[in-house]
Amino acid sequence: MAPFIVLALLLIAGLLLLFLRTLSDLLLTLTGLLISIVWIVGAEGWLGPNALGLTGPPNSLTTLVPVIIIGLTVDYAIQIASHYRERRVAGDSAATAARDGLRNVVVPLMLAAVTTVVSLLANLFSPIEIIRDFGVIAGLGVGMSLIVMLTLLPAGRTIIDRRREARGALKPARLIANALPGVERAAEALGVAVARRPAPYILGVLLVTVALGYAATGLKSEFTIRDILPRGSDLMNDLDTLDAAVGGSTEVASLLIKAEATETRTMLNLADLTDAFNDDLRRPRVVAGPIRVSYELLLLDWATDSGRPGDKYDPEIAALFRRASDGVQLDPALMQQIIDRMEALDPAVRRVLVDDPNGIDTMLVQFQSYFRDPGEIRDLQRDIDALWGGHDSDVTVTSGGIISITVTDAITERQTAAISATIAAALIVLALFFWATARQPALAVIAVGPIVLVLISVLGTMALLGIPYTLITSIITALSIGIGVDYTIHLIHRYREEFTRLRDPEKAAVRTLATTGSALLGSALTTAIGLGVLAASPLAASQQFGVTAAITIAYSLIFSILVVPPAMTVWGAYQNMRLRSMVQRMWDDLDEAIDDIHERRERQQPDSP
Repeated sequence: MAPFIVLALLLIAGLLLLFLRTLSDLLLTLTGLLISIVWIVGAEGWLGPNALGLTGPPNSLTTLVPVIIIGLTVDYAIQIASHYRERRVAGDSAATAARDGLRNVVVPLMLAAVTTVVSLLANLFSPIEIIRDFGVIAGLGVGMSLIVMLTLLPAGRTIIDRRREARGALKPARLIANALPGVERAAEALGVAVARRPAPYILGVLLVTVALGYAATGLKSEFTIRDILPRGSDLMNDLDTLDAAVGGSTEVASLLIKAEATETRTMLNLADLTDAFNDDLRRPRVVAGPIRVSYELLLLDWATDSGRPGDKYDPEIAALFRRASDGVQLDPALMQQIIDRMEALDPAVRRVLVDDPNGIDTMLVQFQSYFRDPGEIRDLQRDIDALWGGHDSDVTVTSGGIISITVTDAITERQTAAISATIAAALIVLALFFWATARQPALAVIAVGPIVLVLISVLGTMALLGIPYTLITSIITALSIGIGVDYTIHLIHRYREEFTRLRDPEKAAVRTLATTGSALLGSALTTAIGLGVLAASPLAASQQFGVTAAITIAYSLIFSILVVPPAMTVWGAYQNMRLRSMVQRMWDDLDEAIDDIHERRERQQPDSP
């Protein structure tokens, strides 16, 4: 991962220089990123098996954490710099701008960090240790990086600018909103549009989500060994060669059959199954050839003289089998004698047949199967059931591939449940915060609602791009909750500030997008590039992680901008309506009080002549 960490830092440095336009801000941010990485790696060492033993050794998932933290932490730096510069432009001194700017940004940053940490700690519900370790290390990393950025950047910026201020060399601050030509005007125009006609934008987002949600029904959930093998490696080339030559690598699959071995129906069903596996057109697609091991084949080996070396032919067993099969039905008593004779001659027969005199026998059938298409492997049990002439409950097929897919499916389901729990937790945390600070818990719905739409759209886009829902991509979908809530919280917090100052719902939306919206664009670009560098990884799983992360960030930004300002405009109009209603009630109460005073005075004074 070291080359990707360096690449992420270089790309982010270029974007930071574009948005911040000062070398000192760039160096402060890069220093903060490097310190955060050192803290994370050090914390992983202290938590690891050679120290506290709370986590396992570094693994393929925890190595992603530094790149993830780089992508997330740079957002904190841009928001801090943006609020500081706004205060400077307003005329504050360096120390005052740092204090007031930090006061304005610390709440949304802490809320965003808390929701991100919650989304990462949801991985603790996973049954896989390396996923739990990833959740712990990444969650701790987000918290530590927030501490670094909230302390290092304002302190460093204050020290540098106070010295320049004392020398009279402090230049006017430049707003981040003006970093890219035309962005502020475009943001204002979008703000006017979404504030005046919010319904079309919200409806458009919902229609896109419905369409992508329908596509998400075709999303595949799978895991293959190729996901964790480097592209172009010798092992991957060998697997590709096997695919081209024989259709893929193979493994031994086992079929357990619960049936009475001495019954005629059991022997007929075994014979039919053997014939089906010998037929290239009838055997299941993932089966590589005929049955290699079975009770029926073993019995025929003992009862038939093939004349080949290693033949197990036994004349006594052959005679018993001829007598047992003379009639229409097998003779169960003679068949039991055959089984006893075979076990006496070769105890290894018990590996193929478990003869239970007090219950149902168990037989083992083994064959070679391809471990290539998880979908076909999932269908193997159904295909075997169709070929077996008895009850479906009599047969159970298993293999290393089937076990891997079954475990992966269980893990994926657990991750999906964790996403739901994370959304609920984020909703509760934000509802409590908005209730405690503004008595407006409904704002939590505006903050979390767009993220639900983002998740659905991301899953649909993954299905359209052929990206499966695996252990790795399920992690980024959970992480997207923290990423998306970051944007919605910043927009809500800034809108409330502008609305309190202007008391105009439309103008507040315009100002929000013109200031915070431009800063969020920089945050989204740097975060997307920071995580997107993983798309260049030779590992398929890391590539999918990087692509899915970039898609998630893009949707989070677009949906936040198109949904939150219109929703907040409606909220602002409702607040004004409540205020007008409250003022009207106060005037009505005041009028009633004045009339009551006049009436009392008239009653107290005698009528004049």
